[in-house]
Amino acid sequence: MAIIETVPLLVIFVVLMSFGMGFFGVIHTAVLHSIAARTYSFETFRQRTNLYFFREDGSGTNASTAINFTKKGWRFQAVQHETDDRKRFVATTRPISLGRAIAATDTNEETHNKDILSLLPRNQRVAVNPVWVMVGYGICLNAKCGN
Repeated sequence: MAIIETVPLLVIFVVLMSFGMGFFGVIHTAVLHSIAARTYSFETFRQRTNLYFFREDGSGTNASTAINFTKKGWRFQAVQHETDDRKRFVATTRPISLGRAIAATDTNEETHNKDILSLLPRNQRVAVNPVWVMVGYGICLNAKCGN
């Protein structure tokens, strides 16, 4: 009788551990990316009075090659995906449960980038595994920022 009771409890324990480790990985990634983006922001700002130029690569000394943020009106630093070699700004993905294959029901970029704002309160058609983590810090440079 004890073995009959133990087998379901072991299965439940393993499932809870896999989800617990997955959620820990998601939260840990978000915290580390937040620290990295904030550190990089403060490193590039460094108590400067004029943030229109990106001077970390020396481009601020030569006006013709300077990266200038005057037109944008804002600066933004974030952490991109660790393994993305396409040089595109995409979110980092982390699975919710470890040891299971990700059930990709909808991997369309349009769904996750544009249609995500039009989801109904009870979402039953867009999967949430894996979790997308994208953290960034920015600063407005003039009064036009946000318009």
